[in-house]
Amino acid sequence: MVSNGHKNSKLRVLLSGPAADAVATTLAHQPISMIRAGGEGNGTAPAAADVTLHVLESSSATGVAEAVGRLRDIVNAPLILAAYGEPNGIVETGIAVGAADVLILPQPAETLLFAIRKAAMAASEDASAKVVTVFSPKGGSGKTALATNLAAQTAQSGVETLLVDLDLQFGDSALTLSVSPRATIADLAASAGDIDVEKLKAFVTEDPRTGLAVLPAPQRPEEADVVGQAELTAVLSSAREAYGAVIIDTGPLFDGPMLAALDHTDELLLVCNPEVTSLKNVRIGLETIDRLGFDRDRVTLVANRIGAAGGIGRSDIEETLGSEVGYELPDDPAVPVAVNRAVPVVVSDEASPFSRAVAKVASSVFAASHAAERAPRASSHRRFILRGRR
Repeated sequence: MVSNGHKNSKLRVLLSGPAADAVATTLAHQPISMIRAGGEGNGTAPAAADVTLHVLESSSATGVAEAVGRLRDIVNAPLILAAYGEPNGIVETGIAVGAADVLILPQPAETLLFAIRKAAMAASEDASAKVVTVFSPKGGSGKTALATNLAAQTAQSGVETLLVDLDLQFGDSALTLSVSPRATIADLAASAGDIDVEKLKAFVTEDPRTGLAVLPAPQRPEEADVVGQAELTAVLSSAREAYGAVIIDTGPLFDGPMLAALDHTDELLLVCNPEVTSLKNVRIGLETIDRLGFDRDRVTLVANRIGAAGGIGRSDIEETLGSEVGYELPDDPAVPVAVNRAVPVVVSDEASPFSRAVAKVASSVFAASHAAERAPRASSHRRFILRGRR
């Protein structure tokens, strides 16, 4: 759990399965917090857990996949599969359900605790999301169109994705997506208690068309003052822990939210248009980024509206900015139509030139995340060791 950027050292273990009581007794005096999965059958989410321990009375695979599926609907944590009796087929069952480890019971409390800590540590190392910030120092560049469509495309590909709108005074990501916010980042920042993964997920709004989670900007400019640096740090740290991909939409200024975004950003997509005023602002933006000490290797230039009538060509853009263009987005009439309909172009017209270009950006930027989602526990299959009787 992240509380204003700090980890809580006491592991939380979600116990489930028909033989969970016996393991609970064994672990009763260990330095962990045990949570019972009383809500797994009715959709009620338990408190956030670091590890799920599913305990069977025997190594029979009957009903295991269904039970694990229900658990993953309510908690995102590495799974340890444990069973009493002979290890007949338990390894295969563990592989089939994507278990991080398999245990044959009974085991001493120390062995159980070691397995729990190992699974939690591996998850902490592997589950960190890639954070991408979309920025332009010139208004009207198409920055929000890129951020929203990139986020929607990534979510549609199967990666659990969060879009955070850090244009705190005039952000319109939610409007662009036609998402009616149940809460905003200002509501989250003003809520009682620390901001952690569980609380963050309680405040986001999901786009039902794509599964994209959105944390909208405040609804009124004055509410931006509620969101301080400590809250921004906690939100972005929790977002990295909770999702497979995080995309941050920003305002056109190097303000506090933008600087907080840079502190958490793996890759900065800097958007420019093929026009003189845009290039002037982007050149100054690049100089500012250099002065801030942000690694230029993590900045990718995105040329938007390429092919627009009277626009500057790619080679002239690169010469003016002294940087290579990483991605091109075409001037496409489908974009303003989609914006006015409040639907992402990648949803309304996935065959359009803009949609195809965004799909290429998404697959390139989030290549590792896509691979992880396609085979989320492939490395775990090679790692886990069957402990106990052979």
